Amino acid sequence: MLKWIVPVTKKAGVERETFLEFWQCIHAPHVANLAKPERYCVTLFESVGSLGGPPASDQMPYDGVAELWFRDFEHFGEAFSEQRGALRGIDGFGDLIEPTSDALFTTENIIVEAETPDDALKWVAFVKKGEGVSREQLFAAWTDGHSPRVANTIARSDGRCIRYTTSHADQGADGGPWDGIASLWYADADAAARGLPASDEPGDPFPPLIDAPATVILQGREIVVVS
Repeated sequence: MLKWIVPVTKKAGVERETFLEFWQCIHAPHVANLAKPERYCVTLFESVGSLGGPPASDQMPYDGVAELWFRDFEHFGEAFSEQRGALRGIDGFGDLIEPTSDALFTTENIIVEAETPDDALKWVAFVKKGEGVSREQLFAAWTDGHSPRVANTIARSDGRCIRYTTSHADQGADGGPWDGIASLWYADADAAARGLPASDEPGDPFPPLIDAPATVILQGREIVVVS
């Protein structure tokens, strides 16, 4: 399954609430009808998050992210590429957003699966590999070392964290600023503020391989458009 992730930033001067309502109520249904993805959700970011303690920055480079699932690149081409011009022009959404080159084609890994309540808060970390680290090294450490540790930590979180996925940018060209994203769903905003308990498993190989200062963590509400 191919997962296409598109971070979105509104243009300066566009009122935020109007923009988010337009995206949710007008643009997202157009995308669903024209592109016909297997699954499609939009996450509207509300604030920055952190790895524990105060956020490193209060800047929000993105106002939201669209995630669309296709069977493969052939399905993507058939279902979406031919409609790209129509999607940008049919409802005026393209006039509200900054041009983006930050989209990435990924493979999703569902580590902890669960139904998410309506008031769940979704935490999204945009991950960049460190200098001299290959994507193969990063993904191996992420899959074999880091993700199992996170899953074990979630199991000790008393239900505050309920779902965890990773998306590795291992499909398509090796370009763009991000090498993948991690997503955590917390039961609600209070649970997200409490965060996860400290891991009790030493020797995680993943943190030394990422560019931690470049990591962007945002949190907000997910809207499922096509399930």
